[in-house]
Amino acid sequence: MREISIFSGGILAENLVGICRQTKTAAPWTGKDFQTEAGQKTSRIFILTDKKDNQKIPLAFCACRFVFESAEITNFAVSPLYQRKNFGTELFNHTLNFLRNQGVKEVTLEVSSANISAQKFYEKFKFTCVSVRKKFYNMGEDALLLKLNL
Repeated sequence: MREISIFSGGILAENLVGICRQTKTAAPWTGKDFQTEAGQKTSRIFILTDKKDNQKIPLAFCACRFVFESAEITNFAVSPLYQRKNFGTELFNHTLNFLRNQGVKEVTLEVSSANISAQKFYEKFKFTCVSVRKKFYNMGEDALLLKLNL
């Protein structure tokens, strides 16, 4: 049975690191990065898990920071085994609804110009490109700054 919960630290951090490594498009956070982010007052890491053999298996995560009326999606990934099954959409909708309920009016995120599938995913939510950071990533790819008004 799938559920969305807030990651508050603990042993699941290494599973989230594994998702980052598998996807190759998520920010390469370490276990310590997840633990630190989870401890921040204005941050949330939502995880979508499935229960198998009485064990929670993380399928996806979405990390965000929010202050007053602004928020940023800082990291988001779905395990390759669970991509294209609407799990990412389910989790992303949950995150946006949480931010809306916190009074957030504007959400930003950054995506590689080479990551076309992620760009199409964010377009479904009505994100638009507001800026380009030239050669931002190590491989010389541009970073697109996307924005959504809630």
